[in-house]
Amino acid sequence: MPIIARLATFYETRGIAVSTGLNPSHFGGFPLAPFTWFFKDGVSLTNGLGIAMQEIYFLECLFARYRPRHLFAIGNAAGWSTLALALLNPLGQVLAIDAASDRNARYGIDFTNRVAAEEGLPARVVEGRSPADVPRILRETGMVPIDFAFIDGYHSIRQVVEDFRAVRPFAAGDCVYLFHDVATFGLHPGIERITAESGLVAQHLPGTTSGMAILYDPEMRPAGLDDIAPFTAAPATLALIEAEAWNRRHRHIARWRRSIGKRLGHGNAR
Repeated sequence: MPIIARLATFYETRGIAVSTGLNPSHFGGFPLAPFTWFFKDGVSLTNGLGIAMQEIYFLECLFARYRPRHLFAIGNAAGWSTLALALLNPLGQVLAIDAASDRNARYGIDFTNRVAAEEGLPARVVEGRSPADVPRILRETGMVPIDFAFIDGYHSIRQVVEDFRAVRPFAAGDCVYLFHDVATFGLHPGIERITAESGLVAQHLPGTTSGMAILYDPEMRPAGLDDIAPFTAAPATLALIEAEAWNRRHRHIARWRRSIGKRLGHGNAR
């Protein structure tokens, strides 16, 4: 059953307006329009936006058959993805950490824990930094071994590698790792470094709004990963779409040049 309505209600009934899934072409090409925004008293609550509505659907597909017991997330912000993971894995346990360095991040930690308690969800958020605090927090909370890791903290190549290295010693052999914002922030070199040193296989997911990547041991690949196949794309298909996108941009530039020429009196010929 889709969770988006219930997830949004967690916020709306507590005085936080939610906007998610907006088409960027309707907002001047604004690339952050599709992600999840939180508003309170007429202002944006946090600069840490939630994952997009299409990515919520991705998680619904991922967890349709794949059922991890211990789920660990790096990055919480307003709790959108943490609560989504808990809704989709009611028999599991979700632990998230957040460095609380963004605006209203501590409010987000308190809010997420309050909602989880009031709604009976198996989720908890603690303040902590990756990679330094990860070993201590995982040991203290009894979340070892990790079966699923969602890495959505600071988006740099170096940081995603350090996040992975922090989690890997505490992960089960068949752990699945999901990285957010890989395409949006150009994190592909970090994913390549991780696969080279770990032996894991990476699947890039251009069908997700932020261009996520998912990593796993090919010898222990969960069968449920078959359910996310539509979020991948063949390189040849992507190349054709990229060519069409370039052609569209080129035609737009040509029309703009013709328009300028007419205004300057150089484009009267038809």
